[in-house]
Amino acid sequence: MKRSDYTLEELLIARMAKEYRGGRLGVGATILSDLSARLAKKLYVPDLFLTTSSRAAADPDVHAKSLADEWTLDSTAKMSLDWEQMFRMIAQQKLQIWIGSVQIDRTGASNISVIGDWSKPRAQLIGARGIPDDLWGCEKLNFHIRNHTAKAFVEKVDFVCGFGRSPELGVQTARHAAPGVVVSDLGVFDFNGAEGTMRVVSLHPGVDFATVQERTGFELPDPGPDVAITATPTEEELHVIREIIDPIGLRRLDSNEGGAKLTAELWEKDLAASRQSYGRAD
Repeated sequence: MKRSDYTLEELLIARMAKEYRGGRLGVGATILSDLSARLAKKLYVPDLFLTTSSRAAADPDVHAKSLADEWTLDSTAKMSLDWEQMFRMIAQQKLQIWIGSVQIDRTGASNISVIGDWSKPRAQLIGARGIPDDLWGCEKLNFHIRNHTAKAFVEKVDFVCGFGRSPELGVQTARHAAPGVVVSDLGVFDFNGAEGTMRVVSLHPGVDFATVQERTGFELPDPGPDVAITATPTEEELHVIREIIDPIGLRRLDSNEGGAKLTAELWEKDLAASRQSYGRAD
């Protein structure tokens, strides 16, 4: 299959879908990772447990993604989860999550809180949020980083929201989630390198290691000429992505073309689809 036959976003959705296992909750904090959970449930992991961001609708059928997912998924949800139930599932290692980290370092420490010094940051982000909770219950934390740059892949994160494998953190005797897989717009990475550091698992078609190293803020081990190439989406995967789970194309919001104009365009499409579903003309 030629690269022109699929988009980068479709490649990432298909690749992330391969990481889910059955009998567990699949959660994606980014649009593409959320779609990857739906793709996995549809094709590979039928007993994957889906939910909405608020957990108000739990274990729904596979639906097309909407900007109003809370309402859409609720129509077939088998149950809802309160936060106590959710934390019990996390504590029992039932949660599989993809985090949209702002910074990640060579040992897998992640940051979604601040950029710069904590006492006077250059940018205030959304805060550590659920990462510390997930850290002590998940088996591993996976990461989707939309734009692979040296500002995202850093030598040391400005604020630790999720521990990596660094012995400097002094928490190695306590159980906590290991950093799992990182998927960016350039490739797939894990932390099974020397001393638990990041290494290349595969590069996306058309990407070379020199480009990856140039856009990474620390030195990566060179995978050599036989580095794996990320598998391209199958025809079945593309059909499910385009026709079943994202016919509107909300995956484009997680691309470099995202912006106010695209958001408005997709909002109108989503609104029209909702009206049609509920039989409304206005």
